[in-house]
Amino acid sequence: MGNLLIILFSSPLQSQNIHTVYELARAALEMKHEVTVFCDDDATYNLMSMPMMSGKATPASKMEELVKKGVHVLACRESARIRGIDVKKDFIQGVVESSLGKLAELMEQDDRIVAFG
Repeated sequence: MGNLLIILFSSPLQSQNIHTVYELARAALEMKHEVTVFCDDDATYNLMSMPMMSGKATPASKMEELVKKGVHVLACRESARIRGIDVKKDFIQGVVESSLGKLAELMEQDDRIVAFG
């Protein structure tokens, strides 16, 4: 059992990366790994709480499910601020406000790192 760091840079509108991150994190959890997802740049949009589309999973609902399963979800506060996102009001519950300094620490301590741009 190890630690997996997943770094996500892309917005939910530009790619299917959020789906890949979701599936990878779920699989790692099933194998009893500790998982951290760090959202930077436009990936902070994936964490915005908004009314759910009827019957469809949104990026935020997928991330919220991961949080409930024990994944540590962090968001770069500066990336959010630049995009006009209020970390305390706009993000789903369980997201931790973080920084690139913390990301550097995680990169040093985790066993594996995967980045999606």
